[in-house]
Amino acid sequence: MRQCIFVIGTRAQLVKVAPVLTLATELKLKHVVWLTGQHQESIADLISDFDITSEFVRPSGHMERSSILRLIAWLPGTLFGCWQYISNVKSLTATAPLVVVHGDTLSTYLGALAARFGGGWTVHLESGLSSGKITDPFPEELLRRLTFRLTRVALCPNDEACERMRKFGNCKVIHTGENTLLDCVRLARQSGTSVTSDEVNSYFVISIHRFQNIYNSAALELIVNQLIALAELAPVHFILHPPTVFRLRKYGLYDRLEGAPGIQLHPRMPYTEFLTLIAAARGVISDGGSNQEELSYLGVPTILFRKRSERPDGLGENVVLRDGTMPPLAEFVLSGKLDELRREPRIHDAVQPSRVTVDALLTLVNQDEKGVSP
Repeated sequence: MRQCIFVIGTRAQLVKVAPVLTLATELKLKHVVWLTGQHQESIADLISDFDITSEFVRPSGHMERSSILRLIAWLPGTLFGCWQYISNVKSLTATAPLVVVHGDTLSTYLGALAARFGGGWTVHLESGLSSGKITDPFPEELLRRLTFRLTRVALCPNDEACERMRKFGNCKVIHTGENTLLDCVRLARQSGTSVTSDEVNSYFVISIHRFQNIYNSAALELIVNQLIALAELAPVHFILHPPTVFRLRKYGLYDRLEGAPGIQLHPRMPYTEFLTLIAAARGVISDGGSNQEELSYLGVPTILFRKRSERPDGLGENVVLRDGTMPPLAEFVLSGKLDELRREPRIHDAVQPSRVTVDALLTLVNQDEKGVSP
């Protein structure tokens, strides 16, 4: 039987794939998870948090990739290791494995390349999304487009994504109805704790980590200044990614944040704890696509520090893009416009994207190459 190899590199990817892995185990889909090591911190915590029992392959010597130089040094050996693993699986099983990659990270494209070199079929989960501009967000949009060209099976979360992937003639397109992150949010809300009633809507949560925001000293300083002003209105919980910490320290901004009244700095936390925190927030300021989706499901007011997004989730509803016309954060909150963004949660929608995904994989492992043709 054909084997599935999930190539995962970042925390966000593991979070989104977690409900798929759980269901794959339940339905006896033979699979392994090959970790690239792009993110290393708290991966074990996520596995425990979601009670994932899949087999994990962890190449040795991996550390958190918090800088561009570390990423460059990590890439060649990791690509070769993944390629070699896929090739060995193909030799042992005498059939091309399904190499399931997710999203738009460097690990996504690495897995797709390794599948091409190693003779596997690239299955792209969360496929077909696009911001419409190849350089924004960078490098995610570029990595997505490169991955599209290597994709044999595209699992797409919406109609627009499906139409985009149908333009690639050698690609089979499957509509999942939503992103698998919806199932992950459902699981987290069921198992997570709750905040006290007097804490609800009484604080802001911040998560900033994208290249355009943290690798530009002027842009990052502007964000820091606005957060300090925002903290005068209500407590601010800043969730720090390792690359963000690195750049804040490099630009001399970390000490300012640490000493600012009303700002609490947190390392990345367990997913269920993070979901509990953002679900009860008055508002969230982020630049992450995953956060945009999570918050669209929860209906929490969200300001996205990006000019454009590849995802439609929440836009025009509870999510607004921060552009040149938006006033400073504190002013936007005082105007009442942030609170007007709140919407009813939609986590109880009937769609089951993880089930659609696993059912598709179960069908594919029993098909020959002709059976995968559109």
